[in-house]
Amino acid sequence: MLATVAYITYRSTGGLEESAEWVAQRHEFLDRLSSFELHLMEVDSAARGYLLASDEQYLPAYEQARRELVQDMRGIEESIDHGQFEQPETRALEADYVLRLRPLLSSKTAILKAAIATRQEHGLDGAAMMLSDGQDANVTTSMRALLSKLRDTEEKRLLNRATLSAEIGHSSVAVVLMATVLSAVILTLATLLILRDIAVRRRAEEALAEEHNLLRGVMDAMPEQVFVTDRNGCFIIDNISHRTFLGLKLSSEVEGTKPAQFFPLAIADEMEKDNRTIMETGKPVLNKEVLIVRENGDVVWIATTKVPLNDVEGHCIGLVGVSTDISVRKEAEERLRLAAEQLRRSNMELQDFASVASHDLQEPLRKIQAFGDRLKVKCSAALGENGLDYLERMQDAARRMQILLHDLLTLSRVTSKAQPFEPVDLKKVVEDVVSDLEVRIEQTGARVEIGFLPTIDADAGQMRQLIQNLISNALKFHAHGTKPEVIISAKLFDNTDFLAGSMPGEEICQVVVRDNGIGFDERYLDRIFQVFQRLHSRSDYEGTGIGLAVCRKITERHGGTISAKSAEGDGATFIVTLPMKQRISDSNE
Repeated sequence: MLATVAYITYRSTGGLEESAEWVAQRHEFLDRLSSFELHLMEVDSAARGYLLASDEQYLPAYEQARRELVQDMRGIEESIDHGQFEQPETRALEADYVLRLRPLLSSKTAILKAAIATRQEHGLDGAAMMLSDGQDANVTTSMRALLSKLRDTEEKRLLNRATLSAEIGHSSVAVVLMATVLSAVILTLATLLILRDIAVRRRAEEALAEEHNLLRGVMDAMPEQVFVTDRNGCFIIDNISHRTFLGLKLSSEVEGTKPAQFFPLAIADEMEKDNRTIMETGKPVLNKEVLIVRENGDVVWIATTKVPLNDVEGHCIGLVGVSTDISVRKEAEERLRLAAEQLRRSNMELQDFASVASHDLQEPLRKIQAFGDRLKVKCSAALGENGLDYLERMQDAARRMQILLHDLLTLSRVTSKAQPFEPVDLKKVVEDVVSDLEVRIEQTGARVEIGFLPTIDADAGQMRQLIQNLISNALKFHAHGTKPEVIISAKLFDNTDFLAGSMPGEEICQVVVRDNGIGFDERYLDRIFQVFQRLHSRSDYEGTGIGLAVCRKITERHGGTISAKSAEGDGATFIVTLPMKQRISDSNE
């Protein structure tokens, strides 16, 4: 309240000082008006004295009065108030009076100057004729009227300001008196509150004791090991789980002890080192895993979190720790690691088998094709029509087998020959694929439309394989007599936690390949992405049934997904969802 009174007094004093300064400025303005009127009279007097007497002694007095008149005019213009005490329209009215005064002064000096020049050239009669038209008198009357209005306006403003200053003074005194009375009331209330606070503090101490007992009960009920140490690393409080882990029963047996009394020396030293680091830096230790071998040979894993314990001033006075026995979890993790390693080796062996088998089968196929070509060239006459038909069927089967082996190699190389992830411009990849398929596109009369496609982290070769397989399918599976139409585009949106290769909230890319082909029944959606699965006979549409399986394996390696929407006779839409930035490992495993 004292600060409030001081502030109000300071504001009131400042307002009065500003008011006094403003009043002084307005009185100075009134003085300039008076000076202007005086010099206006002197100009008139000196000019008329010269016109009547033709005495050159009047001219210096005229010039002196005219210059001072101009100076007064400048001073009046500069003294126009731009303060904050009156309404804007009042200040605008005064500025308008001053603005109208300037041209009248110019007219006045021009008339007198012309009259003096006429007196010098044509004598008294010429000057008298100029002044007899009443123009000079009208200008002088208008100037005096404006000066009178300015003076009246200023006097009204001064009167209003005096009234406002008096009101400020009265209100300030009233506020100070009221604040003083209120301060006395507050002081009385504060005394009563202090007396009441003593009773409240006593009740708080009782409640604190109850809370201490409650805290002890909660700690003892927790299955985790909870303990508190002081700055020296000595236990000062713990729960039953902690004492059980240490092989003790009473809290008094733990108080004042250190980890070195219960754990092997190396582990105890590491624990005390962590304690010192926490107290020096204030940074907690979170979920630190420690392997402990007991005296009886049992192996125990514990995960410990320690945080600094600060007093009310923020100084570290100890730490609070929570330890959890994670032995069961560690055993499960080890079993999982061994299973994952076994699975990795199995996958590598399977990939090696597919690769080796494909390579080994290529050689006999090449011999079958080579000897078949020799038979066709050298023994076609001896084979006859049936023999040539059998030979053609054999060579066709060998060609299909070679394509199948090539596709198997492609499938195995998705992981065995993978390249590291790097920024890949999907638009450039699609344009290159369309260029490679140019002959096929011209043969089918297809139209390929490329929309927006971003740059993502990916394996450039596999992205090319993925896009090429999808476009090739769109060109292949079209109705007879219909020109294929293929549209490739993409859109970006935030991951909503369903994509493995990116975190929730990160940006992901959805590439869509849409065609107007024969489509398929969505009941077979899962089947089309499996190896060797076909929905049509080989006589209708060529292929091995591996292309879409390769697409699925590529997208899964990139942490993405592939799906499709279709209906028979209504085209197909393949949707590939990939992360913009890769978070999964880009190794070949």
